[in-house]
Parts: sequence; C-alpha cells; structure tokens
Amino acid sequence: MDAGKMLEFDRKVGISVVQTAPVYLDAPHYVSKAATLEKAVKKIREAAAAGADLVVFPETFLPGFPYWSLDFKAQQQFAEIWGKFYLESVVVPGLATDRLCEVSRQTGSYVVMGINERDAKHPGRMYNSILFIGPTEGIIGVHRKVNITIHEQLFHTRGSGGKNLKVHGTKIGNLSGIICGEHIQLPYLYHLITSGTQINCSLWPGYNEVLNGYDLKNEISTATKALAIFGKIWCALASTYIPEDERPSNFYSNTCFDQSYGGSGIINPNGQYVVGPIYNEDTILYAEADLRQNLWGMSVHNLNGSYGRWDLFKLIINNDGNEPSFSSESAPVLNEKYSVPNNAIANGDGNSRYSTVNTLEETTSS
Repeated sequence: MDAGKMLEFDRKVGISVVQTAPVYLDAPHYVSKAATLEKAVKKIREAAAAGADLVVFPETFLPGFPYWSLDFKAQQQFAEIWGKFYLESVVVPGLATDRLCEVSRQTGSYVVMGINERDAKHPGRMYNSILFIGPTEGIIGVHRKVNITIHEQLFHTRGSGGKNLKVHGTKIGNLSGIICGEHIQLPYLYHLITSGTQINCSLWPGYNEVLNGYDLKNEISTATKALAIFGKIWCALASTYIPEDERPSNFYSNTCFDQSYGGSGIINPNGQYVVGPIYNEDTILYAEADLRQNLWGMSVHNLNGSYGRWDLFKLIINNDGNEPSFSSESAPVLNEKYSVPNNAIANGDGNSRYSTVNTLEETTSS
C-alpha cells in the first residue's frame, strides 16, 4: 500500500500469534539459528493453513532470547556463549531472511519475527529487533529496540531514529511493532498512533514473575492492553513459552529458563482479549481482526482527530542514523536533522525492500 493511499478500515485480517520455544541446546552449542528457523517455518505453514494473514513471533525468537546474564565466577563461559549468540544471530538481509521470505511468499502470509540481529557493518554489534516480511514485498522493514532493558545491555545496542521508527503500509493494513519495555516509551507509542498504525505486534520474552517486586507478567498484559486502548488498534501479543522438556540441562549457571510462561493473546481496540492470555502451553492463537472496530473506538477517543491537540503537543523525531563517523562533506545540518512526523498514514516507503540495514551476507558459524 502506498503511503499516500487512503487508509482502509472495511477489512478483516486473520491474525495468528505463535507461542512456542526457540531451540536451546546444552553447552557448548547453546543456540541454533538453523534449528529454530526450521521450527518457525513449520509454525508459519501451520498458521497459514489455518487461514492466518499475519503470523507473529515473540521477542528475539530467532535464534532465542538471552535468558542468561553475567556470572563473575564463570566469565570465560559467558564470553564463549556471547560469541556463540552473536554468530548464530540474524543478518538482514541474509540466508535466514531469504528462507523466511520464501515461506511468506509460498503461504501468502505476512511474517513478523523477533530476531537477535547481527550488524554486518559494525563487528560485534547486535540489536533486539523486529523483522517485517510480506509475501510480495519481501523484507518490508526492521525495527531495532530503542532502549535496552537491564541485562540486555550486555548484548544489544540501542536502535536509532528514521526508518527504525516506521509504520509499514501493507495490503492487510498498517503494521507496527513494539518490543517489551518499549511499551512504556510513550513518545514512541504516540508516534506510531499518529502515524496511522492499525495492527501492532507486541513482542515479549515471557519471563520474570516476581512476588512483591517488579512483575513483568503483569506488565505484559497491562501495557499491551493500554496501547490498544490508546491507539484504538489491534494488538498481537506474542510471548515465549519454554516447556520443561525443551529447557537445556547443561547450559550455563546464571539462567532463568524455568521462568518462561508465555502469556500470548490477541487484543481488540477496546483493550479486551479476543483470545488469551494463554499460559504454559505451546500453541498458536488465532483471531479475526475487524478493522472497523478501530473506527468505532475512535468515535470516543482519537489522537488523530477529536483528541489530537497538535496545536499543544508535537513530537520531534531524530532522523539521524547514528553512525560512529561520517565525512565532513556529508555531515548532517542541524536544522535538517529533526522533523515533526507527518500525522497522516503509514510513514515512508512501506513496500520497498529493506536493504539499508546491512549490506554484507551472513556466514555460517561452526
């Protein structure tokens, strides 16, 4: 869909959310991009066969979320697993994305995949990212998490502005994505809403349930429902569940695989679960999203209309790519570095092949 084309609401979209586990292995292998990728392909085919137009996977599903942190008594092992995690991560575009594009094209379904992204341009650099793929478009875009939460800072670099913050115009509607703690990045939520998102893919790791303390299990449900209400949008909530028999027995000392519980669901523009939340079950969730419900909700609260006070509140987006160095001949002019978002519909060239993230092909790790 062209960015300048009128938004359509008289449409129903088959949404599916995959709640399952990446393939984790015992030391010294730890993770497997190849095995997890093939598991994802099977799940996409299963969802598409059931009528899904959109298939959504959890946070960094490929090759897996880092459910481990630094143990000062095992620093060498942490360094080894860090390196393995890097080598097994996804380059965009690359062999893994080619495989996902192929299955998307064969099934006719859009795929939104949480990936641990490996930056081919800057060695050792990783991102907590969302990959958007369409059956005719191929790679539509990548969103890199703008702020990194707690132990993720041992692995990930923060995403920048510009294309990283896009809403993607597609044939099934305007798609956006938010990762875990980004649900409390209120400026980002406002940007997506005023950029015309209709279906948001909310990706979570599904762990860390703490009594009398910070409780991610509560936040997953509450924050995603709040986003649906704020934006009058559909939210596909994908959260990881790792069954006990799929947890590695000899992995690394400082892990929390035993806390993975899922909690996936599909939420309507009123903030109500149409299906879910589902806990402690390996499954695929399905719902038909009627985009007319987005409009019905806007009859009450609409940040793009009756509730939009753009004369009082405007959001400034930094479009700097945040490169470590640049030629003085191409240095950005300060006044051109920032822009107020266009409060129309999906921003940017939503259907173009995303080729600006990385330019080098990935290699296969041993």
